[in-house]
Amino acid sequence: MSLENLKILMNKAPEEILKHFDIIKPPVDIKDLIRNKLNITIDERLEWDKLFLDGYVQIENDSPRIWLNDGVSEARQNFTLAHELGHIVNDILPNSEKYQDPIEDNFDTLYRKGVSPIERRANDFAARLLMPAAFIDEEVERLSKSEDFKDISLETVIKRLSARFRVSYDAMKWRLVNLGYINKDKI
Repeated sequence: MSLENLKILMNKAPEEILKHFDIIKPPVDIKDLIRNKLNITIDERLEWDKLFLDGYVQIENDSPRIWLNDGVSEARQNFTLAHELGHIVNDILPNSEKYQDPIEDNFDTLYRKGVSPIERRANDFAARLLMPAAFIDEEVERLSKSEDFKDISLETVIKRLSARFRVSYDAMKWRLVNLGYINKDKI
């Protein structure tokens, strides 16, 4: 899809995008959203010189293309795709002339603290898209009503939620911290 057609997404909150496409429960099928609903190309071809990256987004013929490192876990691919969509929505669409070169993302830009404000915003976008607060609230409520809830560890809760949302353990752990479910001092 051309940048012009994607302008409806410009600066939209992840929750608004989910609502627009009637995505109402986890897991968010990020590949389907990007590839089929937004008609953005996802390129998973092996690029030997790019294996140090998790992914990147670039503009080709006025359309965004996301390259995805197929050699990383599904959970990491999901976060990378959501992160790159965040770059499209918040960085490229408002300033397309500024982003003629690819925005490349590796492990450090996706998962480490101290990265640039643009990368932090893309990470926040990805977390909110894949793990929206409303979905987390519903799943935590459902889990808390299970018979074994009082007997399971915090680690098990995080593992169950990360599997349900198809994200990594660490991504879920930090999302739960940021939503106030887990005290940062307890991890």
